[in-house]
Amino acid sequence: MYLSTSAEMKLLDRIAMERFGLPGIVLMENASRAIARAALEHWPDWPAAPVAAVLAGPGQNGGDGWALARIFSALGWTVHCWLVQPEGKEVAGDAAINLGVAQKMGLPIQIITEAFGEWPNWSRVDLVIDALFGTGLDRPVTGPAERLLKSAGAAKSALGHRLRILAVDLPSGLSGDTGELWGPPLPADLTVALGAPKVGLYLKEGPLISGKVVVGDIGLTPQIIAQAPPLGRLAGPDEFHFLPRRPLEGHKGTFGHVLLAGGARGKTGALVLAAQGAARSGAALVTALHPASLGTIFETKLTEAMTLDLPEDEPGELAASAGELILNYSQGRQSLALGPGLGLGRGAAQTVYAVVDGAEDLPLVLDADALTHLAGRLTTLKKASAAVLTPHPGEAARLLAVTTAEIQNDRLGAARKMADLSGAVTVLKGYHTIIAEPGGQFFLNPTGGPHLAVGGSGDLLTGLTAGLLAQGLAPFPAAALAVWIHGRAGDLAAQTLGPRGLIPSDFYDCLPQVWRELSAPAGERWAP
Repeated sequence: MYLSTSAEMKLLDRIAMERFGLPGIVLMENASRAIARAALEHWPDWPAAPVAAVLAGPGQNGGDGWALARIFSALGWTVHCWLVQPEGKEVAGDAAINLGVAQKMGLPIQIITEAFGEWPNWSRVDLVIDALFGTGLDRPVTGPAERLLKSAGAAKSALGHRLRILAVDLPSGLSGDTGELWGPPLPADLTVALGAPKVGLYLKEGPLISGKVVVGDIGLTPQIIAQAPPLGRLAGPDEFHFLPRRPLEGHKGTFGHVLLAGGARGKTGALVLAAQGAARSGAALVTALHPASLGTIFETKLTEAMTLDLPEDEPGELAASAGELILNYSQGRQSLALGPGLGLGRGAAQTVYAVVDGAEDLPLVLDADALTHLAGRLTTLKKASAAVLTPHPGEAARLLAVTTAEIQNDRLGAARKMADLSGAVTVLKGYHTIIAEPGGQFFLNPTGGPHLAVGGSGDLLTGLTAGLLAQGLAPFPAAALAVWIHGRAGDLAAQTLGPRGLIPSDFYDCLPQVWRELSAPAGERWAP
């Protein structure tokens, strides 16, 4: 499923109208009918004589609101409308056509200006249709619109589920590009995104105020979208046309051999979890490379993986010469994950530099301590033919020499910048993890949540990603699939065991169930 920015959706609308001859009034009618259908499906339990309040602005989003007023009135609803009309701002274009129809139908319309405003009696309203602002909003909400949103938000807080909020395309005041709030929040129960979900619905404040997000078909055909496809996509089963092949005649040599290096003293669990993730990825063979003196630990913990010793500077800490040995071991192997529990000493740093410099043809996953050693050296990764970085926000901040707050303030921009600087696919972990590749394309992942925020969870993801690379997937789809699977396994564990107190082995245990879901026929799959 595509995710669009405001500019991308405006361009597609223009292409539909100018190149394909699809009138704007038809797009608006398609949108309003899709919204009404989604609302009636989402809420089948309306009272006998339902009442709707339409909050409309002077733009095209308001035009959808006027069309919805007509549709709900025709269904027997009592519909009252409020038009926020700044001085000198007239309703125009297709929105004016639908406003005119509503007026001729005799629907009550209250015009709110800077000097005058009478709010709805919220206690008598069942459904609020929020059509004040859409993707065209590019400044803070002030004046009567701000006051109306505050009034509606207070009513929602007081009345709870009794007052249902339907957002047209975006909750009013939410930036469709960044997820910033430019006005008082009016949290929606249901948002019907028109044409494609807007990126801002999944960033920053977007997930907190958008409720359930569904897509309303406005008539943008594949031929129209192909003229200017958005750069973003929402990860999910329908996007994964690239699952690793499992031929009947396959054998251990068919499904890839993963190497993983790390596991310094005090951090052995990180390498163990990464190896377990690789084993659950479908890769045939997994080898964990570790400081030599810790071999007994890894031999004991990893019954499904092989182990190899690496030279040490001191017990439990890698020597600089480990990098050359890792490169030697990598001959004939299909991927290498470097970083889980690697350590922060000089020997570990030299190991990272040697591997990055010498592994030109080996697919790499770089995580945890390896990323710390690469701070200030992102551009050195450009010589790698296939690499994936998996930073959390703190690691991303070190890589870009900024604060963690700056990363979180523009997660999409940060992920794209790291991808462009490094030439590597970048997985910026967090709620709605972003997977970006050089050039601007990205996946946004909808699975997972705070139940995944536990030490070792990222190591499991590192192993999954390396395992998918070893099975022949390119870095971008491999990373997107790994992140989705990892999040879905966490969701299944939370559903079964509850969202609190989970540990990575709970997610690990659910991975086969996720693979089973993805392998089912499309009509039988779970979908987010």
